[in-house]
Amino acid sequence: MPSKNDARPVRPDERILALDVLRGFAMLGVLIAYCMWNLGTAPSETYTAADIRLDAVAGFLVDGKMYTILAFLFGLGFSIQLSRAEDDAAAAHFYRRRLAALAAIGLAHALLLRNGDILLPYALTGFLLIPFRRSSDAVLLAAAGIALLVPDLVRFLWQMSGAPLPQRPDLANAPYLVENAAWVRYWYEMAPFTWPLNLSLFLLGFLAGRRQLLIRFAQDRFRLTAILAAGASAGTVFYFILQQLVDSEKGLPLRQTLIGLSYIFHCWGLASAYVAGLLLMLGSAAGARLLAPLAAIGRLALSNYLLQPIVIVPLCLIFGWFDRFTPSTALLLAMGVFFLIQLPFSLIWLRRYLYGPAEWLWRLLTYGRAPPLKQAGDYAPV
Repeated sequence: MPSKNDARPVRPDERILALDVLRGFAMLGVLIAYCMWNLGTAPSETYTAADIRLDAVAGFLVDGKMYTILAFLFGLGFSIQLSRAEDDAAAAHFYRRRLAALAAIGLAHALLLRNGDILLPYALTGFLLIPFRRSSDAVLLAAAGIALLVPDLVRFLWQMSGAPLPQRPDLANAPYLVENAAWVRYWYEMAPFTWPLNLSLFLLGFLAGRRQLLIRFAQDRFRLTAILAAGASAGTVFYFILQQLVDSEKGLPLRQTLIGLSYIFHCWGLASAYVAGLLLMLGSAAGARLLAPLAAIGRLALSNYLLQPIVIVPLCLIFGWFDRFTPSTALLLAMGVFFLIQLPFSLIWLRRYLYGPAEWLWRLLTYGRAPPLKQAGDYAPV
């Protein structure tokens, strides 16, 4: 971990290669999910057999897993922030500023670009992480478990009240910004059902970071192999359980709760397998060279997250692509944006600059001073 110091931005030579690779991998998955499920799909009857299979495979391998990795890393990042600060109060103060800056960026992103934004939910939920910074491991685990059950408690109380649940927007042919604003309102009305999962993953990531689990596991190939096998197996088993529950009779007791937990554990299982597999690859020189481009994406994770809709939304508006994507065309768009735009942009930018443009702005808003931008440094080893 970086050594303790006064509150300041993380220098490039203090970065941890594995974390950047994991973020870069997750950002590729976020791009695939965004193109496949957030831009509007063509009627399913127009799908080819290959489209049907691709949609099922992507749902199994991608949907929810990249969100899991990013949320876990968000909590782990909080532990790094605390480890670098000598003053606990100062660390909490700057973390609040960091979250406030991220919330502002996320709100603009949600209203103008992507109605499925995760930045503002992460930022607002992140404030709940601060009171746990001195909690014991047992408290962190208990709070993470309780957070998983909050959505079902909220659903039960909501149904008891007789109030109708928020309805998904139906704004056919509405202007893009109007439709975006309606979706943003809907997602925040549904926050009690979705945001508690953020907190659960934040707490687990914070615990892992405090115990330096990724660093310890990265040095133990036997343990990583076991996690890879167990995670892939658990993810597959819970996916099978999920499908059975979805197809079961609606009168099954606690059916909705079991469906939700099965989906969460399916995502957690596969996400842990991905993390273990990437750490195994980083343990070899060949694997590290192969994954180095993902580290560039991860180092500019916020910039790349914002860049995705900045590129895609205008294309969809100009060419009328919204609501016309099949799984194959969506995947083609994602691969094109990643390999033709995001990857070259990240590699070229880091030859000259320390931080991505959005990362630099985030640091400026957090610390109240402009960090140096030119002359990118090297990665710190895991």
